[in-house]
Amino acid sequence: METFLIDVPMPSMGATVNELTVIDLKVQPGAHIAKGEKIAELESDKSVFEFEAPCDGVVTEIKGRAGDIVPSGAPFLRIQTTDTSLRHLEARSQKPEIRGQKSEVETEKPKAPIPSAPTSRLSPPASGLTWTPRARKLAEEAGFAPATITDLAGTGPGGVISGDDITRYLEKNKNGAPAPKSAVADPRSASATTGWDPRAAETVCIAGVGYAVPKAVMPNCELLKEFPDKTEAEILKLTGIRERRYAAEGETATSLAVTAVQHALARSGVDVQCIDGVIMATLLPDQPVPSMASALAQQLAIPRALAFDLNAACAGWLYALEVGRTFIRGGTAKNLIVVTAELLSRITNPKDPNTAFLFGDGAGAVILTDAPGGHRLGRMELSGDADQFTAIQRPGGGATLPFPHPTGHDRDEFYLQMNGASVFRHAVIGFGDLIEATLVRHKLKPDDIAWIVPHQANERILRAVSKRVGIPYEKFVVTIAKYGNTSAASVSMALGWAAEEGIFRTGDRIIFCSVGAGLTFAGGLLVW
Repeated sequence: METFLIDVPMPSMGATVNELTVIDLKVQPGAHIAKGEKIAELESDKSVFEFEAPCDGVVTEIKGRAGDIVPSGAPFLRIQTTDTSLRHLEARSQKPEIRGQKSEVETEKPKAPIPSAPTSRLSPPASGLTWTPRARKLAEEAGFAPATITDLAGTGPGGVISGDDITRYLEKNKNGAPAPKSAVADPRSASATTGWDPRAAETVCIAGVGYAVPKAVMPNCELLKEFPDKTEAEILKLTGIRERRYAAEGETATSLAVTAVQHALARSGVDVQCIDGVIMATLLPDQPVPSMASALAQQLAIPRALAFDLNAACAGWLYALEVGRTFIRGGTAKNLIVVTAELLSRITNPKDPNTAFLFGDGAGAVILTDAPGGHRLGRMELSGDADQFTAIQRPGGGATLPFPHPTGHDRDEFYLQMNGASVFRHAVIGFGDLIEATLVRHKLKPDDIAWIVPHQANERILRAVSKRVGIPYEKFVVTIAKYGNTSAASVSMALGWAAEEGIFRTGDRIIFCSVGAGLTFAGGLLVW
């Protein structure tokens, strides 16, 4: 039978939806497909659906990649087929060229050979499960042989068994578990083996990492009581979140920050009296004036340290890292605490289905120093897009609307508000651009990257980013399932969790990336 090429358009989702986001592509150019086969996952105004092949045939071209925003009706796929019922879609050009769109990073050739990243420290025991070093240590200290534990599901990157999983397992089996110990690598370990010149890259040392979360767990089932028409499966599919932590009454962002900083100091070997300054990233300080950084300095008994807050929303901690890096490189300070703490539960509307399931509370911190060696932090690339100012906002609580009206009609203005569809689209592209810009800046390829530590925005976003940049999702440190989106704290918490689990090894190249309200963008490289 005669074969011909058709251009399959992006589906139309009604008069109010003008474009769709490609979350995932299930096929590649050259693939043989059957009618009805799922070939892509698309997102449209908070709904996710599978796009099915309209006919049997061969995919010859994909006009886009994961994360792209494609107008409804625009050509999406080119398929070679014999299905005459689709003649109305026949392509103008009938050259059966098989090709797919590539990113700039995929086509760029490095100027010099780059050593490949070291292999992962994750270890598979005889049971076939993969364990982090902390998980293995906790099991062995409790008298368990890891090879004998098979009835356990992992929640770490790529489904690995983490220390948190073992702790729950021990509690379930009433054997108890020892307090987790740090598995952070020696901060004075050499980074010369990476082939990266720290001084030329204007790097500073991350000497210690710490994080903290409230004890109280808020599972999806509790929040769902306000939404009888929704299910746990639906929330998990849309967000990837199972639970989050909520601060108890009387618990403060500052108290969480103190705990995170104490962990970081203990692992750094730096005496708190040697700290020159505190940089706090938060969008909700315990009080507007003085700064929360000053409150933290007071509690840490370093009253003469420089101290200030900054707010770049979810990208805030990476902004703070860059400020700290420049302070150290410029001679303003030698040792800095760069910390973040968020209590988003206090400004999340429990009756808003768009935000109620997303946010949680937590804190994270690092100790930045001018010491040689150690974990080397490079320059963060910072940018913004103020055209999306209203995509994520909390209008109330500032000078224009300091208090709710006595009638309460404007109470929603004091909660976080979000245009989910707009945020999703800009976040996927923003994350992807930050990762690719970091690769180009450091002359690296996707295969050279050991880990991505991203802002924990939404699992669907992170999976789309993984596809877009060509870095396997298993290399993404993802903690959103248990902690939710903690805004500025999320990258620091993910870093702290991974360091405590011991999954990083010396020389690992780690990319940070975050997109926050404003919009604000930040990303860069850490060599462990």
